[in-house]
Amino acid sequence: MLYIDGISLNKIAKELREELLNKKIGKIVQTSSLAITLSFGKTNFVVSAFPNLSLAYISEKKEDNFLEENTGFCLNLRKHLLGSTLLDVEEINFDRILVFHFSKLNELGVVNHYKLYFEPMGKHSNIILTDKNNKIIDLIKRFSLEENSLRFLFPGVEYSLPILEKKISPMDLTEKDFYEYKNDGTLISKVNGIGKYLLNNLDSYENFRKILNDTISPKIFYKDKELILGTVLNIEPKNYTKVINFETSQEMINYYLENKNLSNSYKLLKDKLIAITKKNIKKIERTIKTIEKEIEDRENYDRYRELGDILAASLYSLKKGMDKVDLYDFYKDEMCTISLDPLLTPQSNLEKIYKKYNKTKKGLEYSLERVVEFKNNLDYFKGLELFIESSENLENLKIIEEELISQKFIKLPKTNKKKQKKQIKEYNYGKDEIDGYTIYFGRNNLENDNLTMKIAHREEYWFHAKDVPGSHIILKSETLPKDETLIKIATLAGKMSRSNPGDKVTIDYTKKKYINKPKGAKPGFVTYNIFDSIIVTI
Repeated sequence: MLYIDGISLNKIAKELREELLNKKIGKIVQTSSLAITLSFGKTNFVVSAFPNLSLAYISEKKEDNFLEENTGFCLNLRKHLLGSTLLDVEEINFDRILVFHFSKLNELGVVNHYKLYFEPMGKHSNIILTDKNNKIIDLIKRFSLEENSLRFLFPGVEYSLPILEKKISPMDLTEKDFYEYKNDGTLISKVNGIGKYLLNNLDSYENFRKILNDTISPKIFYKDKELILGTVLNIEPKNYTKVINFETSQEMINYYLENKNLSNSYKLLKDKLIAITKKNIKKIERTIKTIEKEIEDRENYDRYRELGDILAASLYSLKKGMDKVDLYDFYKDEMCTISLDPLLTPQSNLEKIYKKYNKTKKGLEYSLERVVEFKNNLDYFKGLELFIESSENLENLKIIEEELISQKFIKLPKTNKKKQKKQIKEYNYGKDEIDGYTIYFGRNNLENDNLTMKIAHREEYWFHAKDVPGSHIILKSETLPKDETLIKIATLAGKMSRSNPGDKVTIDYTKKKYINKPKGAKPGFVTYNIFDSIIVTI
């Protein structure tokens, strides 16, 4: 977790003040529906109001823009803050509210003052722009009166602080009150800026004053390989195996976001790609059900040929105007009733039945082809979903996005088509070592294709879970290892497929020279006829 309470935010505000004070805003971008980036020269300052990422920090990486059009909020920010100078960064009474004070010289030579309020409060987080008189100009998130009846936040209304319990400042907390509140369990409810995690680290008043007055102390704590805490205070978790110290809170926050994959760009692109895959999976599953119903209806197509033969055998006895006829069914050795069109001649009725036979037969053949095609598409999107869920970085998600664009599942706006980048030529495949053998694996379909068809040598071995979407595994060896190692490699292939833990999975393996990529096939799809198999439990 990234622990930021009111006291932490106070220390971060001081650091932001030192870094950004008296700098001018040269560019403003709203990178997503709830996040903005203010560029102070080459310094990108991100303010995010997402419920699970309410944060203001200096980003070491340029955030991607996922909005196709500028919002009204972004346009208002540009109108009033572009070219303005940051005068101060203020935290209000150790509460989770930051105020950024700006000044801007307009075209008439008049200096205008503005405030940008940032309220990092979970689902109620907001970014609010006001004038010098605290009159709201615009805000990134608007709540209806039903959602927030106690506080009016609309353009034109005077900004008011959130309705909170009255608390004392931690700077005014006496030793007597500290122990009294701590003993009766009301320290958090009566003192501003203290969160539950800090409370668990407070064993004395002296310790509290030390944490309060200490300079900022950014740290990341690990338990084994798991990142368990990021903080700017001199506190620590109960059990940890490693600690990393940082010079600034901004370095710590960027490290935390990168290692936890919580950056706006990563989260938004991942959500976007998952939404696209789920939408297509749902659509394809509906289509398959429809086609399977058509196949069921057309399976008895040969009956129309039989009825035509029966009718042809007795055609001489029929007359125009009949709407049905009872004839002997020599296929089933029983009588049957055949419906006729009274407006047609007997010959025309016969031709109509044979035409229906041919049409139903061709329709069945077409439906059988379509159901195979759509089931392949379903496997393709389920494989994509697996790769998206397991993606550990933004670069891999961008490769998957590029794949979807190339397959025309993502349509670029006309204005962006000229800006579309060329396909990525270099891939960073996954790599592992098993009993001294080097293993490579694809983390998406484009990497699977490139790894199998271009990187692997003819005599090297290829592994994949049978009939299950997953990674292509390449064993960099022209001879098979011992059975024990072979099982480990096959288990890795099973784990990197859509199979669930505990499943028994059949893993096919063969030499790369037996792998074929059909012309026009989707990324990641290959065929093979010569192979061996092994069953493993993952």
